[in-house]
Amino acid sequence: MSNEEYRVYSKRWIYLLASCMIQFSNGNTWITYAAITFYTNDYYANNNAALLFNVIFMVLSIPVGFLACWWIDKFGLRSAYHIGVWSNFIGNVIRLVASGSFIEPNLRFPIAFTGQAVAAFAQPFVMFLPTKLAAYWFADNERALANTLASMSNPIGIAVMYSIAPVFVNRTTPDNFFNMNIAVTIVAIIPQHLQRDSDVQAPPFFEGVKRCFRSRTFIILGICLGGGVGLFNALYNNLQPALCVKGYDPTFNGGMGSLLIGSGLVGAAVSGIIVDKWGQFERVMKIAFCIAGVAGASLAICINYENVQWWVIASIFVFGAGGFSVFPIGLEMGVEATFPVAEATSTGLIIMIGQVQGVFFVIMTNLAVGKPTPHDLAIQTCVDANQNINTVLTWKWPFLIWLICLCILIVLFVIFFWPKYKRRNYEQGQRIAKTQNDFSLECEKTRV
Repeated sequence: MSNEEYRVYSKRWIYLLASCMIQFSNGNTWITYAAITFYTNDYYANNNAALLFNVIFMVLSIPVGFLACWWIDKFGLRSAYHIGVWSNFIGNVIRLVASGSFIEPNLRFPIAFTGQAVAAFAQPFVMFLPTKLAAYWFADNERALANTLASMSNPIGIAVMYSIAPVFVNRTTPDNFFNMNIAVTIVAIIPQHLQRDSDVQAPPFFEGVKRCFRSRTFIILGICLGGGVGLFNALYNNLQPALCVKGYDPTFNGGMGSLLIGSGLVGAAVSGIIVDKWGQFERVMKIAFCIAGVAGASLAICINYENVQWWVIASIFVFGAGGFSVFPIGLEMGVEATFPVAEATSTGLIIMIGQVQGVFFVIMTNLAVGKPTPHDLAIQTCVDANQNINTVLTWKWPFLIWLICLCILIVLFVIFFWPKYKRRNYEQGQRIAKTQNDFSLECEKTRV
């Protein structure tokens, strides 16, 4: 690697904006149907439609993830960005066609599922970009902030869609899927072109994968941070049906998904500034993880009661602020722990590990649902009287299982995660070597 000192360019912020925009679009494409589960199942004539639309993103990210890791490291950010943009856009167009009233009801789900799968193909290509973009285009004291802004754009897209989906599709407009998908498709058109330059020599892709899995630090990080990603996916999938069975208003349910991301954005921004300034990756992550654990326990309890909006709001706010602040820092920590492995490789592996666990958590929690009491059926807001009441379920045990998994990950992370800052140590060594070299040259000039 060269001892040269690189300069930063103003256009790095344009590239960051472009990355944020495609992350945002792909996020709201993923979660479109999660906040309107029962309307989705009814409109697409499949009792598991909303669940399958969600899970396909997680399932496809595993095989496609390996392709995306290799592609980004081999061909760079620009081509990966184009693949992500076009796959996301084409998938949204297919979904839009499938949601039209002119499509036969029995054909809507297979066509829409195809579009969702095409958009899901884009996810690894866009979600693996932030750490590499931050490393190539931003100064070392800006990386965590840049990575935070790009990484959090995906959950922001999720939050926005979680809020506006019930506005489009609700009791008065239960079939308004076409207009909703028009809005999502328009957002998918917006992202601009992204360019890159390459100045870093990394080991070959498969060698990088081997180095990651030879690192005990990375394995612990992958399991715990990836597990956190999986638990967030399961929470988003289960939050709306868990709240509606206790009589909470659909608008409130959608707002809770947005609050989760909004508070997470605040927490991630604060933690990003802290680690950029002081570099306390490990300490910040452990504190935030523990805060999220306490809030998660509170949420798992209050989700079983009606008319405790204040409790639900407080639990979700604190959980989001603590939990989401871990994610962008963790991706940077993955780069630090595996340096000089290419950034997209370490980031991609962590996200893929998270998606594997996400599929497991979603399936496991959905298998643990219970039958509602007569009181629950009387107050529920999940379905109308003329819809299938048998689809209304209780979520006490799924959230208890979710909490147990969260606690296990926190204990593993706090006890076993003790990283070395390989990239920062290397760069510090490079700066010292450059300073010594400059000093030697000045001394030589003085003697001459």
